[in-house]
Amino acid sequence: MYAPSLMRYGQTEPLPEPRILRAGPLTMLYERGFLRYIRLGDHEVLRLLYHAVRDHNWATASHVIEDEVVEQRDDSFHIRYACVCRNETIHLRWQCEITGDPDGTIQFNIDGEALTTFQRNRAGFCILHPIPECAGQPCTLTHPDGSQSVAPFPETISPHQPFFNIREMQWPTVNGGAAVLWFVGDVFETEDQRNWTDASYKTYCTPLAKPFPVTLKPGDKIQQSVELRLVNPDSTPGISDSKPSETIVSLGSSTLPLPVIGVGANHETLTGSAVQWLQEANFHHLRVDVNFQQLDWADTFRKAVDDAVLLNAKLELVLIFNQLANYELYTFLKQPVDPALIDSVLIVSNFAKSTPATLINEVVPPLRQAFPNARIGAGTNVFFVAVNRETPPLDAVDFVAYAISPQAHAVDNLTLTENTTAQADTVRDARRWIPDVHVSPVTLRPRFNPDATGNDAESATNQMPFSTDPRQMSLFGAAWTLASLKNLIQAGARSLTYYETLGEQGMLQGDFPTAYPDQFFTEANTVFPLYWVFRTVNRFHGGRVIPTTSSHPLQTECLCLQNESHTVFILANLTDKPQTVRVPLSHPVIVRVLNEASFHHAGLSPDAFWAESAQEMTPADDAFVRLELAPYETVFVECKRN
Repeated sequence: MYAPSLMRYGQTEPLPEPRILRAGPLTMLYERGFLRYIRLGDHEVLRLLYHAVRDHNWATASHVIEDEVVEQRDDSFHIRYACVCRNETIHLRWQCEITGDPDGTIQFNIDGEALTTFQRNRAGFCILHPIPECAGQPCTLTHPDGSQSVAPFPETISPHQPFFNIREMQWPTVNGGAAVLWFVGDVFETEDQRNWTDASYKTYCTPLAKPFPVTLKPGDKIQQSVELRLVNPDSTPGISDSKPSETIVSLGSSTLPLPVIGVGANHETLTGSAVQWLQEANFHHLRVDVNFQQLDWADTFRKAVDDAVLLNAKLELVLIFNQLANYELYTFLKQPVDPALIDSVLIVSNFAKSTPATLINEVVPPLRQAFPNARIGAGTNVFFVAVNRETPPLDAVDFVAYAISPQAHAVDNLTLTENTTAQADTVRDARRWIPDVHVSPVTLRPRFNPDATGNDAESATNQMPFSTDPRQMSLFGAAWTLASLKNLIQAGARSLTYYETLGEQGMLQGDFPTAYPDQFFTEANTVFPLYWVFRTVNRFHGGRVIPTTSSHPLQTECLCLQNESHTVFILANLTDKPQTVRVPLSHPVIVRVLNEASFHHAGLSPDAFWAESAQEMTPADDAFVRLELAPYETVFVECKRN
């Protein structure tokens, strides 16, 4: 039997317990040295105030807090600690001090010293601004020479930095008030992090126009300060109750089509029970990357063809060309395959992050001739930022595509949950270019580092690869997947591809045990909790989606699907605390629960779990079903339509 933390989020270490602090009218969470959710009443002023060290490949060094002292009063606080940042190359120690005053002023000072020689792309403060409160709001910028300018926080995702050369910035809060950030020790600028599906704008130190990486030597110092202060703060902003309140799910008045949903192929052999369980998940397509830079690309393609036939799925082809595209395409088209098996073809390049116009012109006509019923697309094999900065010409293709991972910048559970909301923004903006948007693939971790400027330091042979996340096998993995699906579907995506078939980045473990038993906690032939989300959603292929709104979308989310005979609500608790949720239902329902109590049954005996876990529930007099969701629990609520 696994410990609760392993089932909840795939790790043995407990989650940090945040401390609620107050600085006059401001409330916030203090967690592992950083300030989160700085609020004026219900108005979020800043999402996160933190510091980071990023190496020559933009990897963020992990940090350990030492000698922490927190002096907390009713309306103020004073925090001191040391922070050691380390990875394979970085070793730096910060001395940190944070004060919160009764007038709402917060000051954060860091004094860092390099303890070894290393290269850094960034070292110092980053400040995250919330999207809902800031989008469209004017921001007054004071520059190092004392001059000022005014520009709005962007509403659509800005491909490049909206604000440059910042010493101070001021923007509206509530009831005529404003917030001011003042920086000392470096020049700052702001980027729109929704380009990487982070749900924030980020103001960060050291403009990217300056050369990087920079070499630091032992004894080199970095000193910075950030001050947040309020201008004309509302004296009675309506401080929220700190206790979690009931989440209310509301339904939209219209419906949306359900997109097709597929899964990624991998090198694992599909056999036995894995085939049965993947067939029952009813995936529409299997994604295969045919990278002509790889000598075994033909073997990869042939295996994917066989796997797609085995799973009764179509193929989503991703053709990754080099500089001899004509020859590579000619060689590929000699591969035997039934054209009817090919559902879509995405054209990308090994030499450009976004599909070049020359490549589209070169390969689209022969592809249309070879696969007349397939949809042909352009875009990128990496983050949305690539197509936002260099949107390919889309007149000759049918769709645009890009990949998603919530961990471009941070890896904690709260950030991953927040970032599901920004996924919808990417689809919304992409649909301004072309109606047909494919998101492929969605993975918990990035599959590779598209921004690396050098080789990564070698890891131990038994270390999990960069692309593997132990939360893949956890209840959190299922809850996060549900929130991601809900946001992408309701934003209007036409095709979605998630994860892989088998293994540590897949839907189930497969016949072989994990190669990382001390880091990825699962057994052979185990179905992961996120599998059940797809198995349920794909039963409604060709059906409709009833849009839902959650009153607390960072606590509980809901996806509602409908076909001619059934309606299903899939609800997920996105937190490590119990949550109460109210769903508008007036008829008896069948409820199945995926939580710590059912974790092993659902993973090792899938057929028995689905048959035996069904329980009938009758709505209360107010025509609502109230559910108590355990930490990271996913609930499937099904009712027959009259």
